[in-house]
Amino acid sequence: MTANGMRALVKTVTAYLLYPFCGARTVGQLLGIIPYVPFPSESVARESFSPPHVFTDSSHDLWPPTFWDRPTPSKVTRHQVLKISRGQADQHGAVFDSTGRPIVEACHPLKQRWKYRWRNVRDGVRVGYMKDERQPQRYVGRVGVLTSSNQHIYSHWLLDILPRIAKLEEHHHPVDFYFLQQSHSFQIETIQHLNLNQDASMIDCAEVPWITGDELVVPCHQIMFGYHHPHWACQWLREKFLPVGGMPVKQKRKVYISRSLARRRKIINELGLWSFLSDEGFEIYILEQLSFLEQVRLFQEAEIVVSPHGSGLANLVFCSPGTKVLELFPARATDAYFRLCVDMQLDYQCLKTRDHSPRPRVSDNFSINVEDVKDVLDAMCS
Repeated sequence: MTANGMRALVKTVTAYLLYPFCGARTVGQLLGIIPYVPFPSESVARESFSPPHVFTDSSHDLWPPTFWDRPTPSKVTRHQVLKISRGQADQHGAVFDSTGRPIVEACHPLKQRWKYRWRNVRDGVRVGYMKDERQPQRYVGRVGVLTSSNQHIYSHWLLDILPRIAKLEEHHHPVDFYFLQQSHSFQIETIQHLNLNQDASMIDCAEVPWITGDELVVPCHQIMFGYHHPHWACQWLREKFLPVGGMPVKQKRKVYISRSLARRRKIINELGLWSFLSDEGFEIYILEQLSFLEQVRLFQEAEIVVSPHGSGLANLVFCSPGTKVLELFPARATDAYFRLCVDMQLDYQCLKTRDHSPRPRVSDNFSINVEDVKDVLDAMCS
């Protein structure tokens, strides 16, 4: 065990030994970690909505069982709005009762035990604000909590965070404050276009990491492995953003999405791939160079989308039914956008690299065989 691992183990053991005498908040302040002592969410006022459905599409069997990383669907789903009197919330999606105990079904994402017990080790997340500030920033009124540990990722912002606003509206929960992240351009743009309650104030969790209020209103929703993308979430996104994107100008656009500016999952032989695709009438786009509404318009106008696996494919939610999608993978693959394509009635195919890696990861850079791409596109367009 490394020195860091040993220190983490000592901290965790100490936290459990001190908890019966000091309580979770004191232990957190002393050690800068959050002991996993969950508060039963059944004791919290809630309004439930329809749970997500397990994904059972038969076309999933077109690929061999070893093709996808397919975790078992979680037993814990997010399909309720919780109201927590004098609750607390932090910038990474943790939600607590008034005494500092994490509320399991209110926290995002799913793996609360590992996320909050080993948090400062496993995720590299420091919770020093529990020691430095001593007390959370207090707000008088109702606070809508819209934070998550993966809110900085475009796809999670679009498919996980923003639909939670729909549930605030649907369940008629006017709030005095929105607690959310506003660090990235896509976050700022989407919030501006939603025209949220003008009487409510924004609390940027990047500036205020830990808050409490008279009442926290926590809409609980998350796109999870093994489940369909809820129809209500997809429709809400289309209803909110397609009109502000304007009417499509150019139809039947062939689109190739490049990850040349990304930190990972780049296509090594992209020049060769692009040479072929450009001859086939494709246009190349780097999504980081487009505004949010330009991305909405691009996918709305697309006839064919070819792209390596990446967060920008969340924009497939704006495509018209029947749009053809070819997703390119390294040695490992996740079915997130296959499931989205099924739910949006898109024509989906995928390809893996022929590269061999001793330790394959979904984030690896990879090459893709151009002849394989040609064969799949020929079959899709025939």
